[in-house]
Amino acid sequence: MLFTLLVLFSTIGSYAQYSADAWTISPKISFADYSDTDSYENYSISKIPPISVFVEKGINDYFSAGGFMGYNRDKYNNDTIPNNELRYSTFSTGAVATIHYAHWIEALSGHRWFLGDFDLYVSGVLQAAFENSKEQQVWNSADEIFENHKESEVKFRVRPIFGLRYFLTDRFSMLLEAGRGNPGMVTTGVSWVVGAP
Repeated sequence: MLFTLLVLFSTIGSYAQYSADAWTISPKISFADYSDTDSYENYSISKIPPISVFVEKGINDYFSAGGFMGYNRDKYNNDTIPNNELRYSTFSTGAVATIHYAHWIEALSGHRWFLGDFDLYVSGVLQAAFENSKEQQVWNSADEIFENHKESEVKFRVRPIFGLRYFLTDRFSMLLEAGRGNPGMVTTGVSWVVGAP
């Protein structure tokens, strides 16, 4: 049923990949980071992988801009001290601007190298990241007591995204991206183009 809806939604109408007044909606998921497992040797780990939604408006066939929201959460439970739990989460939002090179390359060369099926792009992302940490029953060896810690911090940063889209139709594509402009380093997802032709 879900697959049928996706196909139906992606095949309604015929639109350029990016054009003025068209909108692109991209739900994404990034790969969760397990590289720090050695630091949590005695902990059970659960993660909500970095997820995000980007919405961009096409300014012309080569440029789009918009905004995004993203979230991820890591939780660590001590296997021997039940009340020792560590939670780290990040909610991010901000603005994004993207240059689409496939149309540009084809316009400059006079050849349709990508046949309308691919989009190569680079994005600049201005992020506001709201980071929260909550640590319960953490052992303080100096004072020999268990302590609780809670911290919140907001970070502003500018990060890139390097991406490739493959269009299954003029309105529906799959994407693969790299770069810290997303909540995670390596990201995949889909995009829908909606709006004016």
